[in-house]
Amino acid sequence: MDQAARQMSLAISLQRPIFILLMLVTVFMLYISFPNVKFNINLISGSDSHWIRYPTPKVYSTMQLAGQKTDWMHKLVQFGYLNHSFSPEERSEGTMLMNMIGWPRPPISKVPLLKSSDPSGVHFVILDSGKTFYVGDQMQVMLRMFDFEGNPKQYGGDYLQARIHTPELKAGSAGTVIDNQNGFYYINFTLLWPGKVKVSVTLVHPSEGVQVLHRLREERPDRVNFKSAFKFGSTSETTMCNLYLSPTKPLCNFTDLRTGEPWFCYKPEKLPCTSRINHAKGAYVKGLLNGDEISLFRRGSNLKQPMLPNSLGYITVEPSPHAVGVSKECVRGMPLLSPSGYYYKDLWNPITCNIRRFETSKKITDCLRGKKVYLFGDSTIRQWFEYLTMFVPGLRKLDLGNLEKIGPHLAVDTENNIIVKYCPHGPPIRFTTISSPDLRYIANELDGIKGGKDTVVGITLWSHFSTFPIEVYIRRLQNIRRSILQLLGRNSDTVVVLRTANPQALPGEVSLYNSDWFSYQHDTVMRKMFTGINVAFVDAWEMTVAHYLPHELHPKTVIIKNQMDVFLSHVCPARNK
Repeated sequence: MDQAARQMSLAISLQRPIFILLMLVTVFMLYISFPNVKFNINLISGSDSHWIRYPTPKVYSTMQLAGQKTDWMHKLVQFGYLNHSFSPEERSEGTMLMNMIGWPRPPISKVPLLKSSDPSGVHFVILDSGKTFYVGDQMQVMLRMFDFEGNPKQYGGDYLQARIHTPELKAGSAGTVIDNQNGFYYINFTLLWPGKVKVSVTLVHPSEGVQVLHRLREERPDRVNFKSAFKFGSTSETTMCNLYLSPTKPLCNFTDLRTGEPWFCYKPEKLPCTSRINHAKGAYVKGLLNGDEISLFRRGSNLKQPMLPNSLGYITVEPSPHAVGVSKECVRGMPLLSPSGYYYKDLWNPITCNIRRFETSKKITDCLRGKKVYLFGDSTIRQWFEYLTMFVPGLRKLDLGNLEKIGPHLAVDTENNIIVKYCPHGPPIRFTTISSPDLRYIANELDGIKGGKDTVVGITLWSHFSTFPIEVYIRRLQNIRRSILQLLGRNSDTVVVLRTANPQALPGEVSLYNSDWFSYQHDTVMRKMFTGINVAFVDAWEMTVAHYLPHELHPKTVIIKNQMDVFLSHVCPARNK
């Protein structure tokens, strides 16, 4: 018995190291195959379509940025925001948002041009291009980024835009980009019309260029100057203004007492701060790029540069054997999906609701009869005011003595009791010259609105914040959102519609001040902050990306007309039959 026990013990002692060795080999094999597993979970399956939701930057970035600050209010306090004015919920939200928009950076701070992304060396592939696609199916495109030396890149962070389109039908829709952060990118599309559907993919900025933009946003909030004129009697002076000014001279503090939004000007030598009469954009600071950074922002090379397909860049989509389409009316509070819609014959079709077509001035007049419409924001929402006053003859613009491209503006239709008012948002705003009394913060304006079923509010806010740290934008939206909630609390029938940002042309050095990457981050923050709130959206971003016209800061009338159809469909929804 002792001999047998010793033999069994020896066998067990020999099996244990063999078992441990086998387990180690198994773990190692799983580890080395993990990247492939990660790629496969991103492939489209017919039953899994969760990626249709609008992608937060976590689609682009899931890695923690080196040196990222967790206390997002640190910079704001430096700029003059009062620490005690933030609620615990706002503090927590700001931290979450800053983590959400984290963007992957190159492994080193300065990458030579030859090691940066070269769109001319990239050819995208339509996956499963040989299968039969039907309307309603999902399609995926894959590409791998290469540098200018022809080497595959091992990290992500490139900023891409993509769309599918059929030029003959004036049809188009935006795609959702997935960054695997190893040089591979996947782009997901929903097929929404039949026919020959082409794919277009554009490198807006290489990851190395995005890294420069991130540095500028953090280190150079002064890259656009502002100024104000001060006047009393025959004496006048002009001084520099900004959100933050070096205290080398006495300052005039124009911080808004109600919202706590700070703004400063250098004090005039002879005049008091109370003698300020206007606000204006100053100069764009030059010489912002260091060394070879300028080579990362070259049109025709790596700035908004299209990439070619590996073979055929299109598929043929068959009509769906099942009924497709939506019949729901547009209601506020619905989540904004991606794609949020598509063009067909130059008409925008949301995928979540059935919008109306306001082809005639009579239809717009019938919709707005008895209503007060307030439009707050920058020049992109001023386009809505201009469209209404141009398209509706009965809506007469009153002469308030303000510059046409500045405002505020007011238009009325006395016969139909319609009032439309446009007000630019408070500083920072890069307008030529605007009167100081007209520098109004949107939150304050909202607090003065009674609200009700005949009150309509349209808001946009994005472009003029691109030269500042994004913490400033988050805080401004928090103030506006608080006032929107109070307005809806006073009267829940009030219609509030948010217009998103839109991409634009980036000639010369425009991207250093107003890049699509800045706008994309602003847009993503705004969408997240207003999720679950009883407001509606006009997705100007996808309506611009999906269209065949070149991107412009101020989109052409055909796009504005479609934006107005969505806006007015929330004011006067199409009723279910």
